Amino acid sequence: MQNVREHEISLIMQEPHVFEFVQKYGLHGFLIYKPEEPDYIWLNIQILRYLGFAPPSHILKKSKAEEYLKFSNWKELILKIKQDPEKSGQIRLKTSRGHFRKFSYKVIQLPDGALIFALEEQKQNVIQQLSDNIAGGTSSEEISQMKKRFELKRLFIEQAPSAIAMFDNDLKYIAVSKRWLKDYHIENIDVVGKSHYEIFPEIGEDWKKIHQECLSGAIHSMDEECFVRADGSKNWITWEVRPWYNSENRIGGIIMHTADITDIKNSEAENHRKQELMEKVLESVEVGIVACDAKGNLTLFNKATKDWHGLPAKPVPKEELSMHYGLYNADGTRALEQHEIPLIKAFNNGSIANEVIRIRPVRGEEITVSVNGVQLFDHDGNLDGAVVAMHNINHRLQAEKKLRISEQTFRGSFEHAAIGMAILDINGNWLSVNKSLCNIIGYTEEELRKLTFQDITHPDDLNSDLNLLNELVAGQREFYHMEKRYFHKNGSIVFIKLAVSLVRDHKGRPLHFVSQITDITKEKIASEKLRSTLNKLEGIFNASTHVSIISTDSEGRIESFNKGAERMLGYTQTEVSQQLNVTAIHVSKELESFSKNLFSDYENYDLPQFLNKISNSKNLKNKDWTYVRKDGTEFPVQLAITSISDNGENTGYLFMAIDITNLKIVEEELSSVMTITQEQNARLKNFAHIVSHNLRSHSSNIGMLLDLAMRDYPELKKNEIFSHLNNASGNLSETIEHLNEVTLINTAVEENLGAVNLCKSVENITHSITAIAARQNVDIYNNIAEDIHVLGVPAYIDSILLNFMTNAVKYSSSERDAFIKLSANVLGDGFVRIDIEDNGLGIDLKKHGRKLFGMYKTFHKHKDSRGIGLFITKNQIEALQGKVQVQSAPGQGTTFSIYLKNYDKS
Repeated sequence: MQNVREHEISLIMQEPHVFEFVQKYGLHGFLIYKPEEPDYIWLNIQILRYLGFAPPSHILKKSKAEEYLKFSNWKELILKIKQDPEKSGQIRLKTSRGHFRKFSYKVIQLPDGALIFALEEQKQNVIQQLSDNIAGGTSSEEISQMKKRFELKRLFIEQAPSAIAMFDNDLKYIAVSKRWLKDYHIENIDVVGKSHYEIFPEIGEDWKKIHQECLSGAIHSMDEECFVRADGSKNWITWEVRPWYNSENRIGGIIMHTADITDIKNSEAENHRKQELMEKVLESVEVGIVACDAKGNLTLFNKATKDWHGLPAKPVPKEELSMHYGLYNADGTRALEQHEIPLIKAFNNGSIANEVIRIRPVRGEEITVSVNGVQLFDHDGNLDGAVVAMHNINHRLQAEKKLRISEQTFRGSFEHAAIGMAILDINGNWLSVNKSLCNIIGYTEEELRKLTFQDITHPDDLNSDLNLLNELVAGQREFYHMEKRYFHKNGSIVFIKLAVSLVRDHKGRPLHFVSQITDITKEKIASEKLRSTLNKLEGIFNASTHVSIISTDSEGRIESFNKGAERMLGYTQTEVSQQLNVTAIHVSKELESFSKNLFSDYENYDLPQFLNKISNSKNLKNKDWTYVRKDGTEFPVQLAITSISDNGENTGYLFMAIDITNLKIVEEELSSVMTITQEQNARLKNFAHIVSHNLRSHSSNIGMLLDLAMRDYPELKKNEIFSHLNNASGNLSETIEHLNEVTLINTAVEENLGAVNLCKSVENITHSITAIAARQNVDIYNNIAEDIHVLGVPAYIDSILLNFMTNAVKYSSSERDAFIKLSANVLGDGFVRIDIEDNGLGIDLKKHGRKLFGMYKTFHKHKDSRGIGLFITKNQIEALQGKVQVQSAPGQGTTFSIYLKNYDKS
């Protein structure tokens, strides 16, 4: 290290490990020693201030070592540090008053041999500090005053009526009040000299942080906080923590002042609980509670009351209460007079009991209530209001009516229930049974009366039934359900689901059992069939020797491996189950190729991601793959990969594969046949060209001969047959021309494919049809981006665009401002979609949709409509391996969507 100048200390401390070292261990500062200047040291501002010296105006102060250290000891220390592997120890530094203070140090050595000492003072309690002051030359009078102040402070703390404790810098008790000892239940512990954290080991890091901040000069307080003791008990306290200072105006420790407010908090919590309970009770009970004050104003109107009246409480004159809240006499024949209202009556008379009135709300059901009420008095015994409780007795009034019909209703339900029902006495004898039960077990009611349920119960189920029955009688349960078997009268087994409840008399003694019996024989048979089916499916799984079926977990580890997989791959189920990964039966290069299609960063993916992606990929989940046998040989398979889910969570994958080795051989043969077919198609195309050319020659000759005949014999023009013959010749020539044009569409397309700029093509065609567009008052908007290119033949692209655009102009509407809008979008599947939208006459697709692109199909009565343009255009699009779609409605316009391959420069 070079000579340390004041401005260079920042460079030293910028070295991360040095800065971290000083921050961690140099609580009270640091000093620097350089071997090239052994008689000097450099001290920073922090340590100088701590020793009581005026800090320098710069970061470091260079001084002779002997001014702050016992120089001989210092030299010995330097020699020792070079051999000390721990680089730590203690040194003494001289204060401004001339006495020494002990510091612990840790040393870090820089590459040039310089040493940086991180310093932290060794803490002492107050008594030791007083001794140091004496040793350091403090006068006896000062010491006496210090002792008096300290004793006074300790006496004050000990006798204080509140909880106060005084600590030194190590959080050891110096003085503590009796209230502190009582509040924290430590009266029997001599805490002076002991660590606060020893007395209260439950103190957390948040409190320790507060203590350290206060030892640095901060003051913390809290109005209320819950302090949880080690034994789980809680103390609510209000507290303040602040530092105290010694005679040198340095922090000597902290003072804590707390007040136990646990009783207050508990009282508040209890009051809150009672208030909350009362409010919840009033709002949840099905009893209407209404109260008023001494002036008759409503003070309580609970939820049940609001629901019954359909109105909230509001200031209403007493004389209007009956009409406002719909209060009527018990018969509901008249509104209550003011003095008859239960609340007023209770207020005036002292109390009411079982008064019956009727409430007729504005909206809702009319109810009858029984009202009880009393007066309310304040703490001085003065009348303070009244309160009434209203009970809805609609159910009670209806009880007699229900009681009259209950037996008939029960009897009807019992007799005509869709399930079997029975009433049995306490011994299991049948007292009454319905028709459904008789149908289930084949006995008549008379026959059953001679039996007990034990007589027709399967013996294997009887004990379980009797145990549950005994628990029901003993009051250990209110009902029970079980499945059991009955013997049908014909001897067959009937599976039933039984539900039993017990009816008791008014004294709680058992009267009889009510049983509900549901026939579940069909369900049991179906369950057995399902179990059998599952067994068969498992058999099919294992018997499928020509189909490989492999299931894995979500991580790709093989779990099941059928016989077909064993036959194809040469492994056994035991060899692969949870021991082999599914990648072991695939070709690694093939997996890498597929992963390139699925992941942008295909080198950093994991197998679960790969399986999840590929099972959801339309292009790859059902595809030809290559399997690798145990012996290393490879063979092609048609593989379907499906994810297995449970409640929406992926739990694994199913791999179903068929060996397509023979299919591949057939494909090669088929490919050979296709080659021959293509050659034959080429010959047919040549034949079509020849036929088209020869027919065109003959058609031209016929037309020429007819023309010559009309020149030589003008009178033939008037001959109807000759006129028809001349028209037919012209139509034949036009048809041959159209056929020749269609034939030529697919010729040499691939050789002429290239990049075609859509925007420029549209601009060129727009210029060429400007005149006819202007004549028809049609505006053309080219919204295609300049950088979009399609793969095609320029002449075809121009022909396609020209045909659609001229059609849009031709069939524009004169009833609105006509337009043609062209736009294009590059799709993710390698195609470009070109939309040509107009607001012209439109096409009835329901009527003409199927023949829209047919030859000689027209859909408007236009004088030059020939029906060949869309046919040729569609053939041109398909020759470029594209497609065309249309959306149209009569009177609204048409949008043609053309899909052509995107031109990719790569």
